[in-house]
Amino acid sequence: MSLNEINTSKTCLINTVKVLLYKENLNLIEKIKFDDDEIFLDPILFSYFNSKKNNKFPKKILNEILQGYFFIKAPPNVTYSLNKNQVAYIPKIGYFKKNQKTPYDSILVKGDFEIVKEIHPTQEKYFTEFYKGHTLNQYPEHNSVWKSHYKEVFNAIDIIKKHIPQFYNELAFANKKIYLHDNPKILNFTSIETLGMLHFYVIGESNLIYFIEELIHQGSHNFFYYLIHDRKDYFKIDVENLLMRDFTKQKWDYRSIYSAFHGLYTVTQRVVYFDKLLVKNVFSGREKHELLGRLTDQFSRFRTGLELLNLEKTYTPKGMKLYNRLDKKCASILKKYAMLTDEFDLSNRDVDFRYDVFCKQNLYEDFQTKDLNNYYKF
Repeated sequence: MSLNEINTSKTCLINTVKVLLYKENLNLIEKIKFDDDEIFLDPILFSYFNSKKNNKFPKKILNEILQGYFFIKAPPNVTYSLNKNQVAYIPKIGYFKKNQKTPYDSILVKGDFEIVKEIHPTQEKYFTEFYKGHTLNQYPEHNSVWKSHYKEVFNAIDIIKKHIPQFYNELAFANKKIYLHDNPKILNFTSIETLGMLHFYVIGESNLIYFIEELIHQGSHNFFYYLIHDRKDYFKIDVENLLMRDFTKQKWDYRSIYSAFHGLYTVTQRVVYFDKLLVKNVFSGREKHELLGRLTDQFSRFRTGLELLNLEKTYTPKGMKLYNRLDKKCASILKKYAMLTDEFDLSNRDVDFRYDVFCKQNLYEDFQTKDLNNYYKF
């Protein structure tokens, strides 16, 4: 897809939100800058309008969400925006406690990205404990851990911007806000219903390589929503509602075809950009050890079922071209690193790659000895 087509997808989404806002509350249109795209790409707006089908929030919350964008400033209203911690996150203004008219904490922005310190109530429903196709807990606890980790996230973003600028442009195009929490059972996620938002769990003290992977992984999901915005251009069938296992006969595969296609894209993105970081020798020591482990993890995530589909019945010519391009690119780079599948043991990896678990079967000291002898040259 060309840059013009991706920008067209973004314009289409912006116009959709404008129409929704116009229908919901015409008076709000007069209070904001109508040609400011930033307003209509705020992830909180996406989550609000996607909550309408459940009628969970009153219309008045929309005024609270947008008040930071108003031409005329007034004392903030946070009546309907309080989350389970009795904290209201008001975009562009700050964080408020119940019955307080002044923020107790400020917005945290660096460059193109914002660290969200407290989740907005319209996004709470997206937090679930999910394991291999099964929801284990629909209302899990999670607590913000932004203070301990925001500097490392920004450091990861700076490294991406410096060493893989092409991806940085994609990341900044489709992603705006990042929320960090403490529940590892809530797998990292994005959603088209919260477009532009990244949700990461954080465990441990050193997470630089983890953040780089998840920025590439989850950030690419949001970019891919724009890339294949018009499904009919790419697919002949209803890929969002058809399950992989019904076509591939792999009983374990609970994914929709659309989800699996997203998976191919995000695995390819990680393989491509991990390769670039390794070729540039950006990392050494434990960080290189972890990066190679995470690259090795991609072998088991590649060709997990899409290759079994009838391509002609699944894809349009444009979709087949994209599928073949991604499949070929990923396979080519993984072939370059094929020796890693014998080098590292990932048999104890569950759903997510965890570096501390990886180190139990792949001792850093063994890696270090080999690396000092230039063993890991590709």
